[in-house]
Amino acid sequence: MVKQAVTVCAVAATLLLGPAGTAGWASGDGDGDRRGRPATAKDGIDGPVSHPVGVVVTTSPLHVRARPSLHSEVVKTLQPHQRLLLGCQTRGTWVDGNPVWYRLYGIHGWVSARFVHNHQLVAPC
Repeated sequence: MVKQAVTVCAVAATLLLGPAGTAGWASGDGDGDRRGRPATAKDGIDGPVSHPVGVVVTTSPLHVRARPSLHSEVVKTLQPHQRLLLGCQTRGTWVDGNPVWYRLYGIHGWVSARFVHNHQLVAPC
């Protein structure tokens, strides 16, 4: 019984963390692509790959705000399924139960994590 529990825990850890304790696709494999290939300008990503990659997961345009708040000024609009680089994350206005906001890399603004799927861990600001 104990051996089975240890085996189940080891399998679960491998699925969550990936091989050798590295993060799996949910938290990143170095570029945000599940297939492991580097992000390129062809993917719509300009800038160093060292920043986490995110994808807009809305069916309508997403507003980029000056601060991590729904009451902040709109500074830009992103398109559905657009890939972008994430600089860091912080807490802000709750959006559909999610208080996390991402500061974008290369764009001066913030987006709610509710509408962006991050493919890598995003460091706190």
